[in-house]
Amino acid sequence: MKRYIKILAVKGFLLFFIAMSLPMGCITPRHTVEIKEYVLLPNGKKVLGNEKGLTAFVFENKQSKIPFSQYAALKYGLGKYTEVEYWVTIEGQKFKIMIYDNDELQKYFDTSVFMVTEVETEVNIRGSKANFIGISVIDAANEDCLAEGSLYQNIIITYLRQLKNEYYNS
Repeated sequence: MKRYIKILAVKGFLLFFIAMSLPMGCITPRHTVEIKEYVLLPNGKKVLGNEKGLTAFVFENKQSKIPFSQYAALKYGLGKYTEVEYWVTIEGQKFKIMIYDNDELQKYFDTSVFMVTEVETEVNIRGSKANFIGISVIDAANEDCLAEGSLYQNIIITYLRQLKNEYYNS
């Protein structure tokens, strides 16, 4: 009788183990990508004169800092930090910087595929709770300056990387 109970217990354990393994085997793991410094994502906001959406420079938000739009407003003396578009001159050329608010970023891009590497506690969050920041740039002729093949792409990426690093270090 003891031997029968022992065999029954082993079979029961194996059956339980197999039953618990099956649902997990059917679930595919969700792969996320870490944004090391930034990514360029196509098909963002649309502007007059462009059929395709603009390319966006996307990087991880530092939630312990003031909101990025507020930082940009203070840096460029825009007057109000709710302004998400402003003009800058880089190497003698005028460019329009367009910062995506969180709703726009979610509308145009699937940011759920990106990994949040710096998770802040509720107490440490000073600014926006958005996980990522997106910026598009056009020139005076409404051309996408971050698009593949743009003459301004390297200049704008250098500028945006510097702006991002200044924001991180502020």
